[in-house]
This record gives sequence, structure tokens and C-alpha cells, in this order.
Amino acid sequence: MKKLIKIFAPVLALFALAGCATKESDGTYPMGVMLPLSGDNAAAARETLNGMEIARDEINAAGGFSGVPVKLVVRDSDAKEFTFRDAYDSMRQSGVKVFNIGFDREVVARHKIITMAEDVFVNLMCRYPPATIDTTNATRIFINGAQEGDILAKSVDRSDGLEKRIIIMNADTLGGKSCGDYLAFNLDVGKTKIFKDVFAPGETRFDFFSQQILTLQARYVFFIGHGRELKPFLQSLGKRDFKGIVSTNCGYDYENVAAPEGIILSRIETLFQQGKINTPESKNFVAAYKKRFGTEPTWMAAYGYDSVKLLAQSAAAAKLNPKNMQQFFKNAEFDGAIGKMKFDSTADPISELDLVRMR
Repeated sequence: MKKLIKIFAPVLALFALAGCATKESDGTYPMGVMLPLSGDNAAAARETLNGMEIARDEINAAGGFSGVPVKLVVRDSDAKEFTFRDAYDSMRQSGVKVFNIGFDREVVARHKIITMAEDVFVNLMCRYPPATIDTTNATRIFINGAQEGDILAKSVDRSDGLEKRIIIMNADTLGGKSCGDYLAFNLDVGKTKIFKDVFAPGETRFDFFSQQILTLQARYVFFIGHGRELKPFLQSLGKRDFKGIVSTNCGYDYENVAAPEGIILSRIETLFQQGKINTPESKNFVAAYKKRFGTEPTWMAAYGYDSVKLLAQSAAAAKLNPKNMQQFFKNAEFDGAIGKMKFDSTADPISELDLVRMR
């Protein structure tokens, strides 16, 4: 039977079950955060951290871990002086047992290092499709690249039986490539010809790519990027007079860009982005975020908030033993700020996403 838990439920009562939390030297319970706060995805990382800070403050206002306040131990993974191994080891030595690590770069490249440790539990905040499959000490409280691939693949109309020429463009990162490969696997059904290419994160020059797309006479183009690349890509296709369908993933910072004439543009969005999550949990989070920061929260902020809340509850349920925290997520359902998340037997989630046609 699946568990349905409202993550806004008072955390204090749960931590009472755990006994006294392990304190850092300043009397707090540390929760590690590694995010690219100064790089290309700095805005999205900052949004995620904003949500985490609101969750931390709510937990502490309710008493924290049996009276011990939570502290976020934050490292900028894009800082010049940052090295993952040094940061990871020093945080563990200082008492950090729970980590939030994102986005793709650090998680995918260091995946085996992260998931070999038995004395920590990790929230892998990335799209990397197989993130939690072979782990015993991790979950993913974030958007899932495999789910995005499933949704994008269904957008191809195969009912007419005609051959489909498909282009997959993905960011030239380990995470981007894995998402592109997963999508290609799903699309390779029946009469399909699939062509793949990669672009650098933050790329703005797409004329060569768009010319190749026209040469290949593709009808469908799938674009797996981070955000800012989408606008120049569409503009380049428009200059080449491309006529077809472009579908994209849920980028960290996609602009509300209009597609050139002749291009049908669809992108994956969370229902939270669309304002369709009206539960008390989500409404309370939005109100708290607007009061503190004066703006509407993004989906990244909602995932950040849910991450701290759920990790706090799982730590309490596991009596602060990181080796037992994954069990809390397996085959469970949670109502959070982002909406409903359903976790499978590997502690990997399915979120409320939709492929939306843009105007």
C-alpha cells in the first residue's frame, strides 16, 4: 500500500520520535547543499536555495529536530575554488549526513562517489534518467528526465503509418546526453529515422544546426536544453523558414518566447508553473515565498522547499540513520509545494508534468 503524506504536517512531532539529533559544534543540525550559485544556472540554483531557506525557517519555527535548529551548509559548485571531493569530504567530517546536490554536472560526473557512501543520504537534484536505480542511499526530489522523455515521445503522431524524420538536439553535458539517449530509445518505434546532435550549454549560434535540420527534412525536432539556448535556436530555424514541430524539456530558465511562423512549439511544464496546484500545501508555500522575496516562486523553488521538508521527515522516520532513509520514499506518495510526487521502488519520482503548446 502506498503512503500519502502531506509534507506541511508539523515536523516537530516526527522528530520527537527520533530522539536527540546529532548537533554540529554550534548546536545545529547541518543539511548540505551543493548548487551552481555563480555559473550559467545561477538564477535557477538561487531559486532552489530560496525554497530551501523557507522550509528551514518553518522547521525551526516548529522546534527543529527535537529543539535543535536545522542549518543549511551551502557550497557554490561553480565557484573557482570549489572542488567536489574536498567539499564533500569536509562537509561529511563536519557532521553533514544529508545532502542536496544539483544540477547535472556534479551529480552525473560524481554519481558513483556520491552513492558509495553509507554514512550519508543524498537528494540527487538532477534530470539524469538512471539517477537512483543502483543506489541505496539516495532519492530524487526534482524533475525526472526519464518522465520528460516519456512525455515528449508520446507527442509524435504515428497513426498515419508514414515514416517520421526526427531530430534530437541536446546540451553537450553528461545529463543532456543521457536524456537525449533515453528519448531516442523511446522514439525508435516503427518507421522512424532519428538524427542526434549536441550543442554547448548557453549556445547562441545555431545557423549550422538549423541548415542541417532542413537538409534532413525533419518534421519533428526535440530540444533538450537548459533554457537560454531555446530562443536563438528558434530564431535560427525561423530564418531558414523551417516548418515543423519543436518540443522541449522543462528548462531552468526558458523565456516566454514566441515561435516563428510555421513552427509549432510545445514544452514540458510543471502544473505548478501553470498555476494548477491549488492545495493548501502549495498555496501556503507560494504565500510565504511572495512575502519574503516579493515575487512568484518558480518550480525550482518549489522543489527546493519540498526537498528540505521531505528530507527532514525521512531523517526522523529513520531515527537519523542515513542507511534507512531511502525506505521512507520507496513506493510512497507526497503532497508538496510542487504538487503530488509519486516515488517508485528505487525512490525515483513522477511529478505532475504536462506538454503545453506555446502561443
